[in-house]
Amino acid sequence: MMDPAVKNAFDKVLAVSESIDGDEYSARKILAEDIRTFISYISKSGAEERYGFFDEVYQKGSYPSPDLDPSSADILPKTFVRLKNYDCSSHEHKLNAAGLYLVFVSELGKYYLLNRFDKKDVDPQKFLDYVRVLQESLHQEEKHDPDKKSKNTSGSDKKETLTKEESKRVNAQTTDDEQPKDVEPEETLDELLIKLNTLIGLAGVKQEVNTLINLIKIKKIRDSRGMETANISKHLVFLGNPGTGKTTVARLLSKIYKQLGVLETGQLVEVDRAGLVAGYVGQTALKTKEKVDEAMGGILFIDEAYTLAKGGSDFGQEAIDTILKAMEDNRENLVVIVAGYPEPMEQFLGSNPGLKSRFNKNIMFEDYTEEELLLIFNAFCKPYGMKLSSEAENAVKSYLHWLVEHKPESFANGREMRNLFELTLSNQANRLAEKTEITDEELSIISKTDLPDWVSSPQEE
Repeated sequence: MMDPAVKNAFDKVLAVSESIDGDEYSARKILAEDIRTFISYISKSGAEERYGFFDEVYQKGSYPSPDLDPSSADILPKTFVRLKNYDCSSHEHKLNAAGLYLVFVSELGKYYLLNRFDKKDVDPQKFLDYVRVLQESLHQEEKHDPDKKSKNTSGSDKKETLTKEESKRVNAQTTDDEQPKDVEPEETLDELLIKLNTLIGLAGVKQEVNTLINLIKIKKIRDSRGMETANISKHLVFLGNPGTGKTTVARLLSKIYKQLGVLETGQLVEVDRAGLVAGYVGQTALKTKEKVDEAMGGILFIDEAYTLAKGGSDFGQEAIDTILKAMEDNRENLVVIVAGYPEPMEQFLGSNPGLKSRFNKNIMFEDYTEEELLLIFNAFCKPYGMKLSSEAENAVKSYLHWLVEHKPESFANGREMRNLFELTLSNQANRLAEKTEITDEELSIISKTDLPDWVSSPQEE
């Protein structure tokens, strides 16, 4: 099925390529070769079928693989280079032509990552690397030509015009010169969705969140056209054990809501019972209101929310009542997410009709599998250029298999892997500190002896 966003971006980059090149066939063929190279580069498998489908749907079958001469993914795409040269050659036109190519491959890659038929066979890291190379190339050009930034993001060209959203996506990472040095450029909606969909595991969570985002998108379109729309509750219940990514997803969702125009500022305020409940009458409402005010325009994330409903003369109910009133009074500029263990949260929501009616969307965060836990451990290693030796990896795999089969009540999923990594790092430091000379390889490899005893030794059944 043709994707409208991909089709729109493809038509734009094709149109400007043809107008610049002057040779319609040559421009189309070069673009087809670049697309074939891109698809091949990001595909773990099925690249031929994936490109064949693209050619049939978007290029009307005009450029099958045998007729193409794909270039290496290690060099910049020919189409991108031609469009970038065009941008540099004229100081009169106001089109960021190279940016159109970046928008196109971003839309195409995002389509594959979100498509349930493709996403398992597409490498998200290679996609991010490909896009990053193009972004850095655009960024370098702006450093050489300070006037290019305004030239490429304002005005219009008779042949093509970038929308505001496209300009934002294309130039999101090329505007650091305009930002204070301690402020990072704001992430675009596409970048946030890529981050969400490349998180380890959480398949059900990703599907639920993407569906919610699509509902909001369509609602905004219907609203803009004066059509009736169903009310969509943005308040959520996150159910799951500790360390399953609830806070990480909430933080991404707060930024996504901002990019969608649902929230004004998009900050996440994390709080638990201790941050809401005071020890004296009347103080809980004030304490809770301070957190609500801090979260206004963003998301108030309440972890272990069920601890607020202890019953009796406990002041937790006062916090609940204050939050419910704030949700009612600020429907358009406050989102509340409550999180916690599944069973206590169900009891918590059933304890109050106001809670049940306002929190009618549950998202379940399942425990990680042993394969996913290993990926998480390796993700902690990667920023430091470290990796497990084959012997150590086998020991960790054996331990994770045992751990998943014998989960303790305190099992903390991803946090278990963080703790394991930090202990391993300490053990490696103690081992290496005794040496007079240390090679780079020794600094990079985690040996079996670096693992805690309860990991490196066989587990008792």
